[in-house]
Amino acid sequence: MTQHRVIAEDSLSAMDQISKILGKDAVILETNKVNGKIEILGSNNIQDIASSNAKKRKKEKSGFSHLFSNHKLEEGIQVRKLDSIVNEKKEEKSINNIDQTNSNFDIVNQTTLIDFTKKMENLLENMIITDISDNELCNNQSFRIELLKKGFSKKIISEFKEKIMTSENIDPELIFFHCLANKLVSPCEDKILGADIIFINGPSGSGKTTLCSKIASYILDNKFSGNERHKLSIVNFAPISTNHSELLNFGRLLNLNVNNISNLEDLIAFIDANKENNKVIVDVSQENKDTSGYIQYLEKLSLNKKFINILTLQASSNKSMINSTMNFYKNTFPTIALTKLDESHICAEELSILGELNCKVGILSGSRSVIGSLAFAKKEVLAQYMNNLSL
Repeated sequence: MTQHRVIAEDSLSAMDQISKILGKDAVILETNKVNGKIEILGSNNIQDIASSNAKKRKKEKSGFSHLFSNHKLEEGIQVRKLDSIVNEKKEEKSINNIDQTNSNFDIVNQTTLIDFTKKMENLLENMIITDISDNELCNNQSFRIELLKKGFSKKIISEFKEKIMTSENIDPELIFFHCLANKLVSPCEDKILGADIIFINGPSGSGKTTLCSKIASYILDNKFSGNERHKLSIVNFAPISTNHSELLNFGRLLNLNVNNISNLEDLIAFIDANKENNKVIVDVSQENKDTSGYIQYLEKLSLNKKFINILTLQASSNKSMINSTMNFYKNTFPTIALTKLDESHICAEELSILGELNCKVGILSGSRSVIGSLAFAKKEVLAQYMNNLSL
């Protein structure tokens, strides 16, 4: 059998049936909507593929909805497939001595291929494409499609495929959530209590100042007794013109002094003078992160076992923001604090990029309560959070 027609409730189910019946070489020749259901005609015959592409080139309007196959659609692979079809047509014309100007087939040059590929990428940007050669589809399992629909990336799903496929009698999605949570979560309670120097970096509005106060409160409750508060210092590293009243208010609430420092030289001098006998927490303003020499100093501090750099990422941060922020701080080996979780949610796409970048999440934080509201990340909690993500 080289062609087969199926009717299903949706396109994904229909494509799944086609791939099971016709195998990994199956392509979609025709898609129709019949009585509210999806009807798909598939084929694994190379003549059908060539014929279908030739007909499409004759049409004045592009029928993009009929160009999808179940193969990978990365640019290089797509171009090679098109080149193969184009070269096959050129050979036919050479054999039959058909003049180029009278041919029914068009010669597709490199520019045309690039333009076509870009159009395809734009069309497919927000669509879910599955590889019918993947083991999970061959084994009649649809968990991968469900994870893609939730927003998890193909790369992060594939990373745990072997563990998922070898496990029996356990929901494969649940295995995936626990694998990803195990990859992301890094306990940091002991690091915070054991560190002499704690830097808190992150984008503006990501909750650095609130987190600074929560960490100070946690240290006072678990490290120092009432008469040892002087051993904890808070530094506001920001331009002189910056309004730091919020941090001052938190300092008064915690009965701690807040030191305002605006230049890197003074900050280094303060840390060197206090790090032996006191703990120092530094709240770094977004403006000061670009100070000349700052990131190099932070990278040098990261070699100290009693130093921890906490990077705040607001729960609503998008994929691009996470990627650029992590790229800036990657050599300081930051511990991620997911903040403002009581105001917004972190979704599957953001969790995927955190996993792809090998980020280590140590703190979960809200923003509406200050004292006593610091929560450390736990694998079981994060796995359950992902399990509850809505489609």
